[in-house]
Amino acid sequence: MIRRPIAWLAVVLPALTAWPLSALALTRVTDEDLRPYFLDETVQRFDAYLWPAYAMSLVENAISLAFWALLLVFTLNDALMRRCLRLTDAIGRRVTSPRARQIGAVLTRVWGDSTWAAAILFVVAYLVIERLLFFPGSLYFNWVREHQYGYSVQPLSSFMWDWSKGLFFNAISMSALTFGLFGLARRSRRWWLLLGVPCSVLMLGAGFLDPYRTQLYRDYEPLPAGEVREAVTRTLDKAGVEYEDVMVLKMREISTRVNAFIAGQGPSRRIVLYDTFIAAMTPDEIANAVAHELGHLRDRSMVRTALSAALLTPLLWLVAWLLRAMGRRGRFGFDDDRDVRSLPAIMALLFLLGALQAPVANAHSRMMENRADDYALDLLEKPEAFRSLMIKLALINAADLHPPLWMQIQWKTHPLVIERVRRAEAFAASRGIELLPPEPRRFALPSDFQTALTAKAKAIQSNATTP
Repeated sequence: MIRRPIAWLAVVLPALTAWPLSALALTRVTDEDLRPYFLDETVQRFDAYLWPAYAMSLVENAISLAFWALLLVFTLNDALMRRCLRLTDAIGRRVTSPRARQIGAVLTRVWGDSTWAAAILFVVAYLVIERLLFFPGSLYFNWVREHQYGYSVQPLSSFMWDWSKGLFFNAISMSALTFGLFGLARRSRRWWLLLGVPCSVLMLGAGFLDPYRTQLYRDYEPLPAGEVREAVTRTLDKAGVEYEDVMVLKMREISTRVNAFIAGQGPSRRIVLYDTFIAAMTPDEIANAVAHELGHLRDRSMVRTALSAALLTPLLWLVAWLLRAMGRRGRFGFDDDRDVRSLPAIMALLFLLGALQAPVANAHSRMMENRADDYALDLLEKPEAFRSLMIKLALINAADLHPPLWMQIQWKTHPLVIERVRRAEAFAASRGIELLPPEPRRFALPSDFQTALTAKAKAIQSNATTP
């Protein structure tokens, strides 16, 4: 009984990303490798900024595992569910509205009994406890230290509002998922098949909602006419890509970091540029960033997307099998995969499965990033702008310039900056394109750059809103 699932797991986990062996090569970076492009004090400042955050990530992973273990080993999940049942029973006795009772009766029939309200309350309570557990670390590392290093200009009230919105939307989505998933599991032992197939289909079309999900947190508007818009549209036309518009995302109100991405699919596709990104980069650098994203777009074949979505069903089967095996032991506060009290076990299993496949998934991601870089270089043939783009991205966003090998394996989804710079230089050499000699002072940003960036972004956004 045990050997079959374990053998299946050993085959499927590598297959999740098609095991790209060529992408498993890692890079050791020395100070001498970095000196042509980065000042020593820049490298030291980035290390001082990044390493405490890395340590905190490891601590948070340990806290998550301890949290799930405490809930399961000491059956605190069962105690929480009993409290939820008592509370919902008390509330139910006080409800006198005929409409509310009618809705409750419908939900009871769908769920199978009256415990549906307690199940939803259990999930919300679990989510709130978990988010509060990590709130101090999130506040310190995502707001306090970001301000200390000049990467955030977001007021505390805005940070708290974003945190609250995230908690609210997570609670709504988790409640709906709980009602659907466990409600289906209570009616059919093959819930993983009944849920996995339609969800896989929905995943194929989820990209159409990307432009609207982005607007939950930040506003964006059409990029005004000018050099940047011309450079972007020329790139899109050269690639032959269908799109709706080129947009500016308002980030100056919260951050000095920069980014660009593509949201949506087909006619709904939008090219989105942070206003800080437009303020920091030249039109050629921005065009290279868009070309890189178009490289990802070219690699998103329907076959690959369909195969990735299809893997959801066997993953759900594996989770169901493991939950049933744990439930039979009677030691973890839940009975089987139909029991909402198994939520901590589900979270722990997904975390462990993710950690197991992370090295292969990250290697695949790095390979795809390299392919997108190659596409951008081939499409525009502007390696000087590509090289300066990568260096400026690293300087503005505080990239890790020389992570150890273990970190590249387990965490890094993108090639190292030095690899991408050398890729541009190799391309230039192969095409006979002369590049300027690398000099760190030429690439270095002014000391007040992060402060000036938000002012420039504000001016860009003002132009975007001017008729």
